[in-house]
Amino acid sequence: MEKEWDVIVLGSGLGGLSAALSFAKKGKRVLVLEKGISPGGSASSFLKKGFVFESGATTLVGFEKGYPMDRLTKEFEIQFPILPIKRSMIVHLNGKTIERYKDRELWTREALRVFGGGIRMVFFWKICFFIADKLWDLSGRYKFFPFRNLRDVWQSFKNFRPFDILVFCFSLVSVRFVQKILFLHQNEEWNQFLDEQLLITNQTIAKESPFAMAAAGLTYPNLQNYIVVGGMVELSNVLITRLREFGGEFLTKQEVSKITKKDHTNKVEFTNSQSIDGNGYQLSVGSSHWEVTSKNRDNSVFIAPILVSNLPIWNLVELTDALPQLQTKAKSMEVGIWGAFTMGIAIEVEMDQSTWKDGCLHHQIHLEQALPYGCGHSVFVSLSHPEDLIRTKNQTRILSISTHIANPETWKRDTSYPKRKKEIESIIISALEKNFPWFFREKIVFTHSATPVTWRTWTGRKWGRVGGVPSSYFFNPFRMVSNRSEDPNLLLTGDTVYPGQGIPAVVLGGLHAVEQFYMRKRG
Repeated sequence: MEKEWDVIVLGSGLGGLSAALSFAKKGKRVLVLEKGISPGGSASSFLKKGFVFESGATTLVGFEKGYPMDRLTKEFEIQFPILPIKRSMIVHLNGKTIERYKDRELWTREALRVFGGGIRMVFFWKICFFIADKLWDLSGRYKFFPFRNLRDVWQSFKNFRPFDILVFCFSLVSVRFVQKILFLHQNEEWNQFLDEQLLITNQTIAKESPFAMAAAGLTYPNLQNYIVVGGMVELSNVLITRLREFGGEFLTKQEVSKITKKDHTNKVEFTNSQSIDGNGYQLSVGSSHWEVTSKNRDNSVFIAPILVSNLPIWNLVELTDALPQLQTKAKSMEVGIWGAFTMGIAIEVEMDQSTWKDGCLHHQIHLEQALPYGCGHSVFVSLSHPEDLIRTKNQTRILSISTHIANPETWKRDTSYPKRKKEIESIIISALEKNFPWFFREKIVFTHSATPVTWRTWTGRKWGRVGGVPSSYFFNPFRMVSNRSEDPNLLLTGDTVYPGQGIPAVVLGGLHAVEQFYMRKRG
């Protein structure tokens, strides 16, 4: 394996792979290093006991015109193995079944039916839809946000539109503040519904979530939802195939142990000391480079002038001393970061295919009381698609279940660890029996569960932290962690940097990081 590359990408999450593809299309020789044996990071899949389970993310949106996934497919001429689903989500709350309709008007009527509120509720959702639409539009135009200097402001001001001011204003107030203004804050069921919906997407609750970011999270069921045939890992597999067609490479079992910045005094000779991007811009790469050391015995040292990190910021700053500013920022964002408890269940079902055809695949179940050991008040359940014959076969359905865990750093493989896992599993299975008439525990073929300890082993994420930085940290939008580090040749992607959580967001961040890099060089 070659040691010298134009760009090295650490981690094969969808943000990192998007950046890798963008560089590769511009003529760069790109190497992606992955700690595990399969790509995707927190949006991956794995095979166990003959069944394909999702390791993390289970929902997929963002293919509308101009949205990040639409841009990704068109820019790189790729096609994902996806199927649209008719129903976005069902919420099970205190014996009530709430349909999260894709159609905005139908959903507003459903919210009125369940929670009341009259014209005030209608106005709340009109604001949500309006701000969410403007936020996605703004995110696509403001390629230098978060601003780091006056030049960034000027670059963005050229793309300014009047309604952008409203998005900025709504980023300074919480969801709960808007509820109070509309006198919609006294219905406890409505508050509970909002809090648990926001935890899925924003990693925080209504009183702590900036309204602008929350609007995008609350309205994602109103976008077209998709499933990936064969599991979420197929998204990454498609991107890697395209990367290799562009001349790039992807290596597994490459857990990074050290990142060092070298300058010209080290006298390292590059095969391509100068390279030209796809737009004809010449970049000098001989003056300094990054040396990446991994724990792989056969291929352990790689060098490149440009580095892209798809690692969580807490992991990255422990691997290098070249980023003191980011290290300070990462330390300031250590409190309140979530872990996850996840389960995968393969279960036999006796209903025929036609019965499942119009069923809902995504469910949020509110529990009568919070799960023990810091786990959440609700669980999110995704079912395999009946037409996905890779995952659904022989009348067996696959369920992916997840819930939040506070203080993931407290989880250890001690003597009580197996007991805690079994206790949580048992409560979740009871909740599934209660809410799904077709679910019988005696029909379970296989089950597994994962804690922050497992997530740390799988992905290497510090303390098994997943989901990114809660939006409560970003009431000041300029406090967000940029996808540019203090070093111009080290770019950041993933769910702990702007624009944050979710597949569309990390894809957008990866694409923007590369665009910013070239725009800065030309400027």
